[in-house]
Amino acid sequence: MGRHCREADRHPLRAVAPRHNPEPRWLVALKYRLYDHVITISDGIRAVLLSEGLAPQRVSCVRSAVDAAPYLEPVDGVAFRREFGLPDNARVIGVVAQLIARKGHRYMIEAMAVLRASHPDVRVIFFGQGPLREELEAEVAERGLAEVIRFAGFRTDLPRWLGGLDILAHPADMEGLGVSLLQASAAAVPIVTSRAGGLPEAVADGVSGLLIPPGDSAALTAALVRLLDDAGLRRRLGEAGRARILAEFSVDAMVEGNLAVYRRLISRN
Repeated sequence: MGRHCREADRHPLRAVAPRHNPEPRWLVALKYRLYDHVITISDGIRAVLLSEGLAPQRVSCVRSAVDAAPYLEPVDGVAFRREFGLPDNARVIGVVAQLIARKGHRYMIEAMAVLRASHPDVRVIFFGQGPLREELEAEVAERGLAEVIRFAGFRTDLPRWLGGLDILAHPADMEGLGVSLLQASAAAVPIVTSRAGGLPEAVADGVSGLLIPPGDSAALTAALVRLLDDAGLRRRLGEAGRARILAEFSVDAMVEGNLAVYRRLISRN
């Protein structure tokens, strides 16, 4: 017991808080004064915290990572279309996100209301659950898009199917980083997402996907058309995205980054 007490004296306990998404300024001031340090999952969220008054020396960024291995296996296209009730010739756009307002599902519905005339073979799958499901389903039905947009709910077997998508769309208004985007890149799926929060760190514009202004359904529509009409571009972005995940977003790098922060804090007296 005495040895452990001496260790504690040398290395006093420090409290570290993770930060994934934006919070109100008043909550930041109240919440984070309780912690010695804050670790954010993106530089975008770190910048938000600094703008909300936290001192730079109290905030570090260690980006989230994914285990890419489950997403590297090829997906059987026939099985994929059978699983989700899709036509044999369908090109498929996926949205993997909780059904809440800031994830931008409504922008995707608006985009498909335009695209269905010029790209009748395109189908959309909304993966995820949330409080807006009934409201979004009603809007899809009202716009006559029930055969175009499917609600797949929350799936525990997403690694098996994600690589079957032609495009992942994530038109969020704000996001800490977007783990589903890292997973899609690992599966070699090109991405269209917003230039908001940490999303430009998850997706390199013109390298692994296309970035658009947040809240801009017309820009979303144009970006989707660009990818749908260029199979070669989709392939190049998908391949580059996978290479980027393997090089820059490994679990080992994330663990080492977090350990480095803890070691630095422990070393302070």
